[in-house]
Amino acid sequence: MSILIAEGSMLTQVNNLRLDRQQILALRQMCHLSKNMFNVGLYNVRQYFFQERKHLRYESNYYHSKENENYKLLPTDIAQQTLKIVDRSFKSFFGLLKLNKSGGYQEKVRLPNYLPKDGHFLLVIPVRKRDWEKLPGKNWLFTVPMSRQFKKEYGVVQFTVPERLRSKTVKEIRILPKYKARYFDVCYCYEDEPEVKVEKTSEILGIDLGLDNFATCVSTTQKSFIIDGKKIKADNQFYNKRNAKLQSIKDLQGIKILTNRQARLLRKRNHKIRDFTNKAARYVVNWCRRNKINKIVIGYNPDLKQRVNMGKRNNQKFTQIPIYTFKDKLESLCQRYGIELVEQEESYTSKASSLDKDELQYG
Repeated sequence: MSILIAEGSMLTQVNNLRLDRQQILALRQMCHLSKNMFNVGLYNVRQYFFQERKHLRYESNYYHSKENENYKLLPTDIAQQTLKIVDRSFKSFFGLLKLNKSGGYQEKVRLPNYLPKDGHFLLVIPVRKRDWEKLPGKNWLFTVPMSRQFKKEYGVVQFTVPERLRSKTVKEIRILPKYKARYFDVCYCYEDEPEVKVEKTSEILGIDLGLDNFATCVSTTQKSFIIDGKKIKADNQFYNKRNAKLQSIKDLQGIKILTNRQARLLRKRNHKIRDFTNKAARYVVNWCRRNKINKIVIGYNPDLKQRVNMGKRNNQKFTQIPIYTFKDKLESLCQRYGIELVEQEESYTSKASSLDKDELQYG
């Protein structure tokens, strides 16, 4: 299963990695080392901040971190990319501090935190053009870079690059640990190719989000369509039923952590949801392109899922429907194809009832 996401001028495709036991152990250990490297870099930057009240730049942090044993066990490129993530985290921290002082950000600004001692962190692998061009001669088998010592102990980890990406310019590959590194996803970051923008018209598509009818779409061209939400609702119901059964077994056995069976069930459910939202957003955008619509108005209530009160069973159904994920994917695709996306705040209409003679508030 793959998920396509827009990311600035880059696109990313996420796929499941199918690995044998030894490969899982190797990636689990590498992701643990990456976590250690993150904490080492973060410690250096935090201590410098406490002493100097300034940001320790990446170059200086690299100098202090390169002799660490975790740095030596990881490939140089991966270790450096982990340190660069630390650098970006602290730059965001200073940016929020600046916003906070100017009144543009009201929440309390907190320092980036250390990752859990037994945790894992992603592996970011830069892909050089010359290395990518060699892959056709290797049957498109990508080999995860490892230090010589690590490879000797754990062996090689390889996976096949998807066919649709072989004509792309991939700049970066990320290995993403999931569910305490029981499973792994691979994320390919590649250059976005210029797309033909939708020509300017006055036509608009309105979208109302719901449960059984996930997206009811009506346009000013007198055309309309509905994206059915019953399948994803049924998938959630199946997940809830199976997970409740597994949870009851867990409770009897006194197990507190997520079990392997629960992790597999959750992973399958999350993949179905991501696949559904990705295809739904793509269908809406392609429909707009075919019908020359360059503006979408989507009903949106920021408190929708936090404050639903439709009874326990309906609350569970509604809060598990991926409304925000769909909206984010739709926004990314709209940016790519030059379609304007407008969010229409609906908190008044969501709370009003014509049958009860409730009046809409104004102002």
